[in-house]
This record gives sequence, C-alpha cells and structure tokens, in this order.
Amino acid sequence: MANSRAPAMAINPPGPGDPGPARTQGPLGYNDHGDPNVTTRLGDTPGPLGRQDAGDRTLARGVAGAPGTVVAGANGAPLAVGSDKAATATRDPKVWGDWTPPAGYETLYKLLKQNEGNIPYMYLDSKNLVTVGIGTYLKTDADATKLTFYNRKTLAAAAEADIKAAYAAVVAATPDKTKFPHGKKATSYETTTELEMTPTDIGVRWLADVKSFQALLPSYFTGFATYPADARQALTDIAYQYGASGASKADSGALKKAANEGDWSAAADCTDDLEGSDDRNAARKALFLSAAKAAPLKPKAAPAKK
Repeated sequence: MANSRAPAMAINPPGPGDPGPARTQGPLGYNDHGDPNVTTRLGDTPGPLGRQDAGDRTLARGVAGAPGTVVAGANGAPLAVGSDKAATATRDPKVWGDWTPPAGYETLYKLLKQNEGNIPYMYLDSKNLVTVGIGTYLKTDADATKLTFYNRKTLAAAAEADIKAAYAAVVAATPDKTKFPHGKKATSYETTTELEMTPTDIGVRWLADVKSFQALLPSYFTGFATYPADARQALTDIAYQYGASGASKADSGALKKAANEGDWSAAADCTDDLEGSDDRNAARKALFLSAAKAAPLKPKAAPAKK
C-alpha cells in the first residue's frame, strides 16, 4: 500500500503526553526507526510493511490490537503489530485440508497420486519438464499463470510476475543429465520456489486433466464408454502417462487390439512391458484382471459350415 500522506504532514511538534517524537517518511514508511524504544505518533499512515512499520516494539495509543496481534500488512503479508517482522501465517484447514475426489474417481485418484506424486510446488519430472500437482505438465510459464499459487510463508496469492519468476527458477535448476539421467527427486525443488498450490486447486486441476484424457480415449479405443469401469480406469492411467494416442500404441498396439476385442486378460499381459514403476504396472494389471472377471471374453463363434 502506498503512503497516502506527504512527508511534511507527518512533521508535528510533540506535545505534552505525546507517545513519542514525530518522524518523517523513510524507506519503511512513516515513523520508521531502528530504535526499539521509540514509540510512534498517532495517525501516521501505513508503510510497505504495515502500520507502524520499523523496529518499533512499543505500540502507540489508539492502535487496534495488542503486542503479537496479527494484522495484514500493506504488502499482503501478515504482520505482528508493533513489529517489522512478518508473523507466522496460519493455514486455514478449509483451504489447505485434503481434497476428496467425486464418486467414481476414488480409485483413479489414489492410483495417480501414488504414481505421479502430489507435489504442491513446481518441479522438474524425470524428463526435466516443469510439472506441478499430480503430474500436471506446464509447457510454458503462461500455463503456470493459469493456476493459482500462494506464497507458502505469507499465504498471499501470487501475482503473475511471481509465478513466472518461480517457473524460470525451476527451469534454471535443470540438473546435469550425466549426473542425473533420470532427473532429480521432486522434493529437491521445494526450496527453489516459495509458491504452492492448495490441495483443492491441485485436485480440481487433476480432475480436469483426467476428464480431458477420457474425452479423447474413445477416438482411439472403440467402445471405450462401454468398457468395464476397471478397464477404463487402467486405460486412463496409461493415457495420463503416454497421452491418449500413445496409449493406443502401447505395447506395439497389442493393448489396443486386446481392448477392442474385450480381452482384458490379454490387456493385463500388456502391462508387463509398459513404462512406469513395477508397482504402477502391477496396479494396472490388477485393474484389467478385475475387468476380465466382470466381463469375461466371449468365445468366438465357430465358422459356419459350408
């Protein structure tokens, strides 16, 4: 918040009983002073750090709150009244609590969160692509600015410029391929940026990504909408990693052939050769085998006798 009053208006001679000497506007705003024993005058306007910014520890008369009371500073950061140091921000559980997926997406959410990770800050994945949340790829900094980020210390919403700066910092942290051929752990980027997404924002974006893949899959897998639920879940997970068109080419096209024939046991066998961790492929196989039980392959009709 800019100071709204000219410095000259802050110069008033102290009178009997005044809480302290008047101060003109300085780098921190009106009445900034490094002496912790200096009190501020009443009625001065806020500086960049909030009302009575400086090193002043003694509250002037008439100022709302008491020592340690948290108020919003002019820059949006929480500020302890009477202190020039930002107070510890408290995360509202309604905002920062767990996100629950809608009915029908619980299994897929658990599967993707386990295998893609659930990282609230931007990081580089195994291919050194900027990623956030549950595997959301951010091709450009413009893509990042479409998401909502908060400063993890102040909990203030990040401005577009801050998001772009964080994106650039993550890109600049690209590891040496000779030392890290598969990239670095996502958690190693936590100190690269102070910006984070809330669990709800991550979940909402994940759901949008999943639905976009599911909307594309019928173009590559005939009858996708009629597949058993577990088969759709497995194919969506594969598409999340490969892309919808890539999923149709997985295992040299054998997966698509098995799906088109409704042979979910054969689809389960295809997971052995897919990219991804052993645990992830085991989970995919289990889903296809469950689909095979729910919709067993119908025997082919015998050829008609001539």
